Amino acid sequence: MSTSRLTKLFFMRAVILNRIGWCSLMLVLLLATQSYAQRNRTTRRNSAKAADAPATQDASLVNPATGNSVTPPPPPPAQSQRPDGVGIPVDTPRKSMRTDGISEKNFIRDRIPIAYDHIRSDDEFWEKKIWQVIDIREKMNLPFQYNVEDESGTNQLFINILINAVKNKEVEAFSPIDDRFTTPLSYAEIQTKISGEEKTVRSIDPVTGEEKMVSTRDEFDPRTVVQYKIKEVWVFDKEASALKVRILGIAPMVSRMNEDGSFRAAIPLFWVYYPDMRPILAKYDVYNQNNDAATMSWEDLFEMRFFSSFVIKENNTYNREIKDYIKDGTMRLLEGQAIKDKIFNKEQDMWQY
Repeated sequence: MSTSRLTKLFFMRAVILNRIGWCSLMLVLLLATQSYAQRNRTTRRNSAKAADAPATQDASLVNPATGNSVTPPPPPPAQSQRPDGVGIPVDTPRKSMRTDGISEKNFIRDRIPIAYDHIRSDDEFWEKKIWQVIDIREKMNLPFQYNVEDESGTNQLFINILINAVKNKEVEAFSPIDDRFTTPLSYAEIQTKISGEEKTVRSIDPVTGEEKMVSTRDEFDPRTVVQYKIKEVWVFDKEASALKVRILGIAPMVSRMNEDGSFRAAIPLFWVYYPDMRPILAKYDVYNQNNDAATMSWEDLFEMRFFSSFVIKENNTYNREIKDYIKDGTMRLLEGQAIKDKIFNKEQDMWQY
């Protein structure tokens, strides 16, 4: 057989094999497409059946009093199961029945705060009283947002610690009509301020048709408290030759809105005298996002100044806040920082080198 004929046969064989390969590939793709379409039809059919199942089940409900079919009512809104009515709608705090960790931890410790150094009145060479605001949305203040229950079932959110201390009569709250702690405020009055008056409304059972009166109260969401006002005094102790600070009071702030939903003002709910609150704050640990084993108490956080704040007022002749004479928000922050710098420079000016 000649060389040209062998070449033609070899070429024809290669073309036939190539066409067979392409036909096989197209057949595989066609089968895969049909299988995918059939699987999608089956999935949609099953989903439709699942969607129709609740409606069929609901239609079979019968009123036992009349024998007529009824449509079940929509599920009621979540109700708080806390015994004190404080907090967002969550389950009742429960104590852990097993150790949730390597070792059992005592979260409520028998700790007492370190007593302040005594400063004689004659040694108070210089003093300045200021008011600051702690905004928990700032990164340094994130521990104030830690809304978790520990193994003992105690909620560790800072606002709940304050409210529970007032409820258990461990500390006395004062009315925000002034910041001099002149008018005591009961827990019932605080609950009315945060949750509104208790209302009696008419309720009708959708199944039996029975009408009854029930008492209800709006739920308080502690996450709405995003700021705390603190009142403190800075004093230069002449005997110790040191500038010292004493926090006098803490007040949680709530926002008040206009009818159109715009922000109107932030007002304090109540005042707590900080020296009375120190023994309670010493019992509760602060969340450490870097190391769960290394914690400190809330009293340590305030005494070591592990929080970020901005000045809103200093003691002045007209007894007015910065916002009363400066309207621009950025300029208010700068004015507050200038007050802090003035206090810092005052301490430096007391020294002679």
